[in-house]
Amino acid sequence: MASQARLGRPTGPRPGFSRDDVVDAALEIGIAEFTLTATAKQMGVAVSGLYRTISSREDLLAACLERIAAQIEVPRPGKRWPDTVRAHAEAVWEMLERYPGLAGVIMGVPWAHQLFAAPVAQACQALIEGGLEADEAGVVLDFVGDTVISTHAQIEVMRSPAGRPELPAPLPGHESGESASGTGRGGATGLEETSRFAAAVGNPPLPEALTPNESWLERGGLDRKIEIIIRGVAAGLSPSATDTGGQSASGGDVSGQR
Repeated sequence: MASQARLGRPTGPRPGFSRDDVVDAALEIGIAEFTLTATAKQMGVAVSGLYRTISSREDLLAACLERIAAQIEVPRPGKRWPDTVRAHAEAVWEMLERYPGLAGVIMGVPWAHQLFAAPVAQACQALIEGGLEADEAGVVLDFVGDTVISTHAQIEVMRSPAGRPELPAPLPGHESGESASGTGRGGATGLEETSRFAAAVGNPPLPEALTPNESWLERGGLDRKIEIIIRGVAAGLSPSATDTGGQSASGGDVSGQR
């Protein structure tokens, strides 16, 4: 008598595609947008066929995140820790730029960050070799990661077309649909809607760094935030973390500007 197939393992002939092919199709749709139905359509197969290589959408999402994590450029060892911090921040930013919607996935899926353990561990080791203690390195990576990811998520909102249901309706006296840039509400970006709203409510002016501007479509204040993090860490370092010349181990520009 033939042995019973293991529960959950597909039987029958091998499919004409691989797990990697399914990941490719899902990422072409978008890390935050793909569904099994859309992925199957992208590949020209039945949804049931996908289960020959994946077990669920969660399984496919994990495979996509593993693929993305493997592409992260890990900071090279031998650098001073501030340069490693900057390199890590840049690598995370480039990853988020390459995969729109990824920031929201990382923040919204409780286990998503676990798939990035390998590159984070390598970056942590580079920080330790660069002069930080292990516990300091972990906290710095957590802080930098949170800063880059949350900044990118906000900038994606600023770049996106406005007019989504969650955005407020025009205030009384502003029903014409004109955005702050004059392009009209229907074609406005999130930044234009933010500017329109700020002008309409008439609140006291915010500090320059918090006032809507074109940099919110690019990197916002990310570089300055990273330098402030570096400066704060450097201020709390023990004397053993300074260089032989007695200068702060922070190196580079820690004035808050780049």
